[in-house]
Amino acid sequence: MSAISDNLIHFLARSDKDAPNRQLEIFKLIIQNGLRTGKVLIKFSEGASIINQIICFTDIPLRECSEHTGIYGKFGIGFKKSYVKNAGGNPARYFLDYMPGQTDAKIETRGLLFLLLCQQYNFLAKLHALRDACVANGLDLTNPNPQPQFDLFDTHGNTVFTAREWITQCNWMIAGFSFDKQMGDLGPARDETQEIDLYYKEREWRLVPSDLSLYSGAAKHEEASDHFLYPFERSDVNMVVVPNEEIRSDVLEYFIGLRKSDDKRLQRFGENPLPVINYDDMNRW
Repeated sequence: MSAISDNLIHFLARSDKDAPNRQLEIFKLIIQNGLRTGKVLIKFSEGASIINQIICFTDIPLRECSEHTGIYGKFGIGFKKSYVKNAGGNPARYFLDYMPGQTDAKIETRGLLFLLLCQQYNFLAKLHALRDACVANGLDLTNPNPQPQFDLFDTHGNTVFTAREWITQCNWMIAGFSFDKQMGDLGPARDETQEIDLYYKEREWRLVPSDLSLYSGAAKHEEASDHFLYPFERSDVNMVVVPNEEIRSDVLEYFIGLRKSDDKRLQRFGENPLPVINYDDMNRW
């Protein structure tokens, strides 16, 4: 039994997991327009955080998803891992969410990675605050031409980073931090209680939009919003999982109806309908 799946499942509309008909409408929008990013909050120390547009998947084999579906619902789309990889996806970078310290006579050193991550975040925060200050003083972020008055210089007046370079670095760091996710502790907690990790076992993968994903065509801006869309083809998807038999029938009927679509891409979903699995039936036999 493999612990790694070729099927990265995007469980959709968690907030509507008890309203499957609403989930069905969102599912249709995904098929028509592509995967749509949602805002995700990544928390660091002392209330610090980053908010970015992200699409999440799980690498848990479907047969092992009962605990996961209890949180996120049973309506999902299983994408080929090759699609997510080619679109720029990577596993989430899990981090311990506590600092080094001392408990009784023991020195706790396992939080070193979190300390380093928070230091990197603090550097980014200062860089971002500098960017905002420069914008307030006339820096035009849309201007592709050099603006040397906003460059960073050494004590001899030599340019260390042009404005474009250090602002680009700031943007890349935000994209990188967007792959980070709080892990909690793994297995029994440090104090030997039965508290267990809440996130690491989700085996999360993420798509994080960036200039690279826009240039490559993997993602595009959604019109009149801050969100991004990731289009996909019928060949990029393995299956659909649904919460009950009624929704299963509705999804199959929707796919059959796409055969009459004027959109060639949508026609392919109708001509070769995806397997639609009722999650509870899968675990019944």
